[in-house]
Amino acid sequence: MKLITATVRTMSLERVVQSLEHIGIKSISISEIKGLGEEVRLNKPYSIHDRIEIIVSDERVDAVVSAILENVRTGLPGDGIISVAPLDFVVKIRTKERLD
Repeated sequence: MKLITATVRTMSLERVVQSLEHIGIKSISISEIKGLGEEVRLNKPYSIHDRIEIIVSDERVDAVVSAILENVRTGLPGDGIISVAPLDFVVKIRTKERLD
C-alpha cells in the first residue's frame, strides 16, 4: 500500500477529484494548506493550495499519479508536488479491520 500526497492549486481541485472518481478512487482526504515554495510572491508571505491524500494499492499508484498530473500541470511555478510513501498497514477504526 502507498500514501499519495498531492499539493495542487485550488483551481485544479475539482478536476482532480472528478478524474480520481472516474478511475475508481472513492476515498480522498482534502485539506486547504498554506505554504512556501520556489515561487516568490511579493504581496503574500505564503501561497494557498489544497492537499489531497489517497491510500491505494501498489498497482494503482501510476494511474493515480497520472490522473493528478493530467489535471493540474500548467508548466508554471506553483503547480504543486506529488509524493508517494509506503504504508506498513492501515486499520479501519469502525471495523478494526487491518489492511496490509
